[in-house]
This record gives sequence, C-alpha cells and structure tokens, in this order.
Amino acid sequence: MRILHLDEQRGWRGGEQQASYLIRGLSLRGHFVAVAGRADSEFLRREHGLQNLTRLACPFRGELDPSTVWRLAQAVKRLDIDILHAHTSHAHSLACLARAFAGRGHVVVTRRVDFVPKPGFFNRRKYAMPDRIACVSHCIAGILREFGVPESRLSVINSAQDPARFDVTPCSRAELGLPEDAPLFGNVGAFVGHKDHATLIRAFRKVKENLPEAHLALVGDGELRTEIETGIASAGVAGSVTLLGYRKDVPRILPVFDAFVLSSKQEGFGGVCAEAMFSGVPVVSTDAGGMIETVKPGITGLMVPKENPAALAAAMLRIIQDPDLAAELADRAMGYVHEHLTADRMVENYIALYETMLRET
Repeated sequence: MRILHLDEQRGWRGGEQQASYLIRGLSLRGHFVAVAGRADSEFLRREHGLQNLTRLACPFRGELDPSTVWRLAQAVKRLDIDILHAHTSHAHSLACLARAFAGRGHVVVTRRVDFVPKPGFFNRRKYAMPDRIACVSHCIAGILREFGVPESRLSVINSAQDPARFDVTPCSRAELGLPEDAPLFGNVGAFVGHKDHATLIRAFRKVKENLPEAHLALVGDGELRTEIETGIASAGVAGSVTLLGYRKDVPRILPVFDAFVLSSKQEGFGGVCAEAMFSGVPVVSTDAGGMIETVKPGITGLMVPKENPAALAAAMLRIIQDPDLAAELADRAMGYVHEHLTADRMVENYIALYETMLRET
C-alpha cells in the first residue's frame, strides 16, 4: 500500500508521536509512506526513524486552503497514493478535498479528542466525507455516533507506545532540581484548559495539609503558563511545585515520580498515562473522556471524578501512603499496556483498516 500522512501542526505533541510510530511501522512492513506538513513543522522535519522519507511541504493556511489542496492532489496522483491519512482536524478537510481533486485514494481520519464537533451544515458535511474515522477510544466513537456519523464509518484503534522508548536511563532528581526524599507527584501535559491544572493545584494543596513534605513536578508549557503560575502562588504551594517546562526526554523523567497524576476534564484517550504505566509508575487519573480505556479503576490505577480536587487529593494520598497498593497497580498496568497498547499492535490494526477500505472500492 501507498499512504500519505497529513499533519498541519507546527509543534510536537502526543498526536504527532502516534503518527510517527505508525509511519515507521508501515515503512518497516514494506509499505510506501510519505508525509505532508508545514515546512517549518516538527512533523515534516523529523526522520521518524527512517531514511529517504518522501516529504511534502504545504502552506496549510486553514482547512480550505486551495494551494494546499492543489499540492496534495498533485502528490496523490504523482505518488499513486492509495490512502490519505489525516491526523488533525484541518488535515481532515484538506485530505478529503485533495482526494476529490485527484480522483483517487481513500481517506481515513484519526480522531483523538473527545470534544463534540460544532453543529452546522459545514461540519455535518465534513464528518460525512472520510471513508473512515479512526477514533482512539470508544468514548470518542460514541460522541461522533451521537453527532450523526454512521457506525459503518467509525473504527476504534487505541493510541499506543513503543516499549523500547522507555528502555532508558532515568534522570536523577538532582538533575531536575527536585528534592531527593520528598513524595513526588508528576504530571505531563500541555498548559491548556482541558488538562485542568487548576484542579491538580487545588488537590495538591489539600495533599500538603496531610503530607507537608510532598512535591509536585509539572512537565509542559503552553498558553496558560502564567495563569498556572498564578494559581500555584495563590494556593501557597509555590515552594513545593517545580515547573520543568517542555521536555523531549519524558521517558527519562517519568521513573523519577512516585505517582503520576492526570487531572484532565476532557481527554480522548490519555496516552500519557500509558507512558507512565510503561515506565512502571502508579497512576491516579480523573474519569475524563476515554480514560477508562487505559486506567481500569483499582486494577491499573486509581480513578476519581473530574473537577473534584478533594477526591483527587484523597487518591494521591492513598497511593503514597499504601506502597503495596501502588506496586500492585503499577505491576498490573505494566502487563496491560504491554499486551494491549504497543505500537506494533496499533500499526497492525491500521493496516487491517486500510486493507478493509481498499477492499470496499
């Protein structure tokens, strides 16, 4: 098969890492892969573990950009593309339009967020155009089904991780400027609204009332950084919270944490919790979106209602104060992710989906 992957994001987040796993896995299995993105984007610049990868730079000026549509359509014809795989919302529309102008190819869109699509004719048409929408969780598939996408056009393929990525030498706490002996909670995520760092900060303040020596490390950056810094100061915990910024070495940082805490109020799948599980770190999570498909309450982690600082604090304390429970959760989680959430399994699921789409022509 010949697959063109589209992603218009400039930065590198979980979705781009997932696409990268897929690109490399497809190529290693003998399929032709090409990537399309902005000229200055991480997605286009990265090697994805491959040599001589075919790359297509496009403007991506919005989801109806005629210049990008034309370039994509020409590439689809020139490269004999069978599948256009869009990994973002804007790429979704552009892939469908490029397919129409090229007169060939099938479109699959990966949907990673549990937001309800906006109403209106344009969005109804947009979500009717792809041959398949691959949702990273059953939660997302349910949202699109309620929105009106036919069941026949929906598939569920969980996000995944490459276990080899976590076979690294961990950072030391000293290297990160973190206290050596403090009970250490960690969170990894962009500083954006749906990650709900505000609830995590309020929960951590409650934790400190019972566990004064506790410390919290936040890995990430984003538009709400100033607001988060203000919230930390207002909560009176500034001396016990370290902001580590955006990091490319998250697998080296995760093992430093005594517990990983996800406070999101919206979450498509929660791949970062799977990362913590591959690292052997016990997880506390809210019940946002598709989290139930990664964190099995009381089995692979502890789960609490979203936007509930008191419940989150109680779970954080429990996982620190009961080390036997923490070890059991981490051990079961490690087994679960190695069985169900590896990149190899995800790649094979996408290949099966592509083959099904091609057979249906």
